Amino acid sequence: MFRRFDFEKDLYETLEFMPLSVRRKLDLAGVKLHLKEWQALSRVQRLVICHFPVAFPEECGVLAAFLRDAVKTRAGTELATIKPAAHGAAPDAGQVPPEVARLIAELKLPEKHWSLLDPDERFALAKLARGPADKFMSAWSEFADKRER
Repeated sequence: MFRRFDFEKDLYETLEFMPLSVRRKLDLAGVKLHLKEWQALSRVQRLVICHFPVAFPEECGVLAAFLRDAVKTRAGTELATIKPAAHGAAPDAGQVPPEVARLIAELKLPEKHWSLLDPDERFALAKLARGPADKFMSAWSEFADKRER
């Protein structure tokens, strides 16, 4: 499944940059894909990665194998590995990460929404909390709007 967020819609046409849902898949598969390696892949290969399932550890292993081969062939480099995230890992629904809590407080957002987010949304917000507040706010608004419908 390819999880698309509205706040990233500019990325999806060219896939020049890696969507957050792909970054989560890479964490689950235990691989570190650098932007230069991502951009060396064909658009079709990027789409395959976007749509690649990672619901089970075996699928994560297949994704890692696909990436090792694709990166070696297209970028001429060895794929870096990391410790795979625990399957389904995302920041816990019951505990707001410190950088997210700081932004929630600064922006005067309702902290209770955090526990209503799904793992993909919590992962995205945790990553976005490291950057500009406007991107974090765009994502937060999208997720909150979805809950209010």
